[in-house]
Amino acid sequence: MGITEQILADHAARKGADGVTWFTSDDLARLGLRDPLFTVMQTVQHTLRMRKAKQVVESHGCTDRWSLEDAG
Repeated sequence: MGITEQILADHAARKGADGVTWFTSDDLARLGLRDPLFTVMQTVQHTLRMRKAKQVVESHGCTDRWSLEDAG
């Protein structure tokens, strides 16, 4: 399973009622992903854009986490 698929599966399992899941370095370690936090964010963001997915990646100015959000 690729990085984006792992993140999407974790998002589906953990997202709140608002459709948002936050990811930190601890979350990536739990998923067995060893790349730096924002490297994973960029990979997921790029893949979702290429797929024209209904999720978006946001950092909201944070340097220690990023979110995956369900978008209309």
